[in-house]
Amino acid sequence: MAQVLDRPGGRSLLGFVATQFARRLVKDDVDVCYIDGIWTRRVKDYFLPDSPKFDYAYSDFDGWSKQIELYVSQTHDYWLRHYSANEGDVIVDVGAGRGEDAVAFSRAVGRSGCVFAIEAHPVSFAILRNFCRLNHLENVVPLECAIASKSGTLTLSDNNNSWMENSIVSIGEHTLSVRAATLDEICARNEIHDIAFLKMNIEGSESDALNGMEKTISRVHQVCVACHDFRWEKGDGDQFRTRAFVEEFLSDHGFVIRSRPDSPLDFVRDHVFGIRPD
Repeated sequence: MAQVLDRPGGRSLLGFVATQFARRLVKDDVDVCYIDGIWTRRVKDYFLPDSPKFDYAYSDFDGWSKQIELYVSQTHDYWLRHYSANEGDVIVDVGAGRGEDAVAFSRAVGRSGCVFAIEAHPVSFAILRNFCRLNHLENVVPLECAIASKSGTLTLSDNNNSWMENSIVSIGEHTLSVRAATLDEICARNEIHDIAFLKMNIEGSESDALNGMEKTISRVHQVCVACHDFRWEKGDGDQFRTRAFVEEFLSDHGFVIRSRPDSPLDFVRDHVFGIRPD
């Protein structure tokens, strides 16, 4: 039934039915609606854009009421372990996904600060842009671009069923071309002069991205790069084995390296923190 209604003329009814169903299950102030091409949840004061297609499952409803709080908690746990934000700071988020970290970053830098949220995948970017606009994150600037060692176009995997694992690839059945630029170019274009915190989470392209920020790296105070050696260990390919390069690159540019080897999460154990010594 949902597939039949998920088209022009049927989406209003589908949204109404889904809203009534969600309110019974979630027992909270929620709506389900189709906004600017994206199926979107409103949970109390926050909007959570989800997908161009109506693909909600019964199991999804349990966490709706606490979704934003979970996002904020995970952002602090995964990325902000060492960075203490100040009003007016600039954060650059390379691989911003669909906005999971945007609320916490926005709050951290305050109204006078700015967050540049960079995302390459067009669907994820559309969701990120809607997330920031609908939630009035006016200090977050979404930018659609892949970050690489040189400008041009790159091939990106296109797996909406596991969108967080989309990565730069050389060939594949489900791929798309995306625009690429260096972080040096992005910073020059947007007049980003001083970066208090740089987050990078781009599924194996970390080495290539870092090679494109030789001019910018000296202006970064703290950084956290999500390496993906754990995916290499699982057999996903040598392109995910980047941690050694990332640690050497950051050390060579004056950062003290920190990590979380005791984390129970494999992907968190591969996070590399770079901290400028006082």
